[in-house]
Amino acid sequence: MKKVLLIESDPKLLDKTARYLIDKNYDVTTTNEGSFGVQKALEITPDIILCDTDILGLSGYEIFNTLQQINSTAIIPFVFLMNEISAQDARAAMNLGADDYLEKPYELEDVYKLIKIRLEKQEKILGLADEKFNTLMEHSSDGIFIYQDEKLSYVNKQFCNLVAYSKKDLLGMNLVNIIYKDDIHLLIDKISRCLKGIHKDILIDLRAIRGDQKIVNVTLSGSIISFNGKKNIVGSIRLNKIIEQEFVPCKNGVSITLREKEILKLICQGLSNTEIADDLSISARTVEGHRANLLNKTQCKNTASLAIYAVKYGHYKIM
Repeated sequence: MKKVLLIESDPKLLDKTARYLIDKNYDVTTTNEGSFGVQKALEITPDIILCDTDILGLSGYEIFNTLQQINSTAIIPFVFLMNEISAQDARAAMNLGADDYLEKPYELEDVYKLIKIRLEKQEKILGLADEKFNTLMEHSSDGIFIYQDEKLSYVNKQFCNLVAYSKKDLLGMNLVNIIYKDDIHLLIDKISRCLKGIHKDILIDLRAIRGDQKIVNVTLSGSIISFNGKKNIVGSIRLNKIIEQEFVPCKNGVSITLREKEILKLICQGLSNTEIADDLSISARTVEGHRANLLNKTQCKNTASLAIYAVKYGHYKIM
């Protein structure tokens, strides 16, 4: 459902327009105050903004200029709602960079048509941007990835080649699952500091475990971008050296607690730390601690090796 932010000074027109758009299956957020409109735009990241030029607090023009300075809201289609539009007013609005304008009082059907046209145009623009992004990323000599909510949401071919996993295996995987166990906490700390705004970028040398169990030295770099109201890490890995060492599972006889067995089973089912935490009603940080303990106890290098260990020694049966 597309989200519409409606900022309108006339209470009756605000209510009437909102009800009409809700009936047209839009998710509508309303306000009659300028600064609150900016706040709502940042909170919900709407798909389109309709804004009265004569609004309490910040004017419509000030709202537009403010949102244009913020990366997450600068590309949102913005439509001015204006009283008695003169040619000069219309020209001034468009010169600011607004996507369109509508004269009040307006017909509700005209609002609906305008929103539909603007959203369709935005989708085409974003579609072209995605296509260009994918083309650029797929031809990069570095392994490119996008990381959101503790999961890889995008990887290019070079990333797959460097870590010897298929794209299908990697998408949805926690990044730490391909990192050597002694370097996991270092990576988690760097990501956490970046997400909290303590550091702007990530640049770190790590050991990664490939799908073929070879250890490789890589340089991982990345930075934060906001998209659809969420923080993403966009980064790359570059191969430094392949270490001629393969995974050899340790012998059985390791003491594993009941909780660790539960977590090991869910790891084998491909669940992320967050999903395991939700399933067991514990924190993701607690899950990460147990995962690190399991890697240390079993002498496994990564999650894939840990799953092999679990199957080999009867902690998990493949159905």
